[in-house]
Amino acid sequence: MRIIERKSGLTLIELIVCTLIIGILSTTAVPLAKNVVRKQKESMLRDHLKEMRKAIDRYYEKKAGAAPGLEDAQYYPLNLDELVEQRYLRRIPLDPFTEKADWQTRSSTDEPESAISNRQNVFDVYSATTEGDLRGQPYCKW
Repeated sequence: MRIIERKSGLTLIELIVCTLIIGILSTTAVPLAKNVVRKQKESMLRDHLKEMRKAIDRYYEKKAGAAPGLEDAQYYPLNLDELVEQRYLRRIPLDPFTEKADWQTRSSTDEPESAISNRQNVFDVYSATTEGDLRGQPYCKW
């Protein structure tokens, strides 16, 4: 009786099938990974905006309590650096989409829908990116 020896290894068909399976899995995984990164950036953007807006509100409340009777615009900081100098923020956070501290600001005397600020003070902050979220809303409208 003759014993048939089998050599270890993969046949060409097995290699092709494995390559196809890996290719299919990678085409579905890459878009999912991109969405995960975008959602992480969105979460960071939300947190940074919330932190800065709370700092602006605390600045306003403290200044309004210390010097009542001024015009409303005089209670807001002149710029974001003033929030750091007065220790309302440790530092100005980076925008996760531009990776810079290049936040856009709105003044309390600006028109509500105006894209240009007169920079008299800092009433609100928003992202400088032109990108939009997964629903199509621009990040600058957050």
